[in-house]
Amino acid sequence: MHGDDKPPELTKLAMPHLKDPQLADLLEELGSTIELKLPASDSLRRIAKQQRGCLAQVASRLLTSLEQGETLESCFGKLELADGSQVAAAIRGAEKTGTPELLYRLAELLRSRDELKNTIRLNWFYPCLLCIIAYILFVTSLAPLVRENNNLIALWPPATVQTSAWIHTYWWLPPCIVTVLVAASVSMLYKPRRLPASLSRYLFYSALASQLEGNVPENEAIRTAAMMANEDELLQTTNASFSTPRVRELLEREQSHSMVSQAFELHSNHTQREGPGSDSEAKLIRRAHLRQLAFACENKFRRREVLLHRIIPSLVSFGLGILFILTLVALFIAPIYREVSPL
Repeated sequence: MHGDDKPPELTKLAMPHLKDPQLADLLEELGSTIELKLPASDSLRRIAKQQRGCLAQVASRLLTSLEQGETLESCFGKLELADGSQVAAAIRGAEKTGTPELLYRLAELLRSRDELKNTIRLNWFYPCLLCIIAYILFVTSLAPLVRENNNLIALWPPATVQTSAWIHTYWWLPPCIVTVLVAASVSMLYKPRRLPASLSRYLFYSALASQLEGNVPENEAIRTAAMMANEDELLQTTNASFSTPRVRELLEREQSHSMVSQAFELHSNHTQREGPGSDSEAKLIRRAHLRQLAFACENKFRRREVLLHRIIPSLVSFGLGILFILTLVALFIAPIYREVSPL
């Protein structure tokens, strides 16, 4: 072994971790390059020089791999991204069609996901803060009040007396349990997970419509859309077409009574009875149908997120506030009032 040779494990550097907004910026920059029909190396070189931190490091590594003759898709494969399959599919679709629609859509999705994480943290902050204040108030003020006046006021409920005595010894136990639960929740929030079913179908429909609009062959368009949606069954199917059972299942999944869906059903029935008609008309109806399905899935996903991460935290905050007030009145204020009222 020569003196300047190093083992592979020593030369391999840790891969920088890109946050969702950073990856979105990179994809949008590459999308603009593809749209203007400029070399991707120019865009990566500009990012490496003008940006700082992880984004500049990743751009520099991509540029090095690109200059060594690798494709842009394979360069991104080396980044080991959590959303690597979606990024690869968006790049493949953009290069085949010459339009960056999939890259822009994926960048928008990444930014929406980052905003959703911030919304979750913000909306659940107030219920957590309310619980912390209530616990501190109970440990420092209410529980000592019960213990110190247990002989003077004989009307304390048994549960209040027992809880006050228990919290005097084990006050540290509830914060420890809550800390473990919060840590587990945070790790689950940041752990890479598969996309929700409605969002996966949205990516499938929109990617497939974009590919068909760019005159990409049917089997290649379906494969790219399957990569965007992590559809493993379709990825394992050779030469998938619109007659493939899984594709038919996805197209028939979102029931709708819109004019586009009705036109698609009428055209499908006409094709089954009398054979294929105008190819351009079929593509136009199919693309419109896919766009309509993508819109329906996106609306379903948005409604679900509003319910889970906006409405439910607000209801929890309101419910906890009412619960703490009623508990304070029933267990602490009412016994004192009943004791002193005859006087």
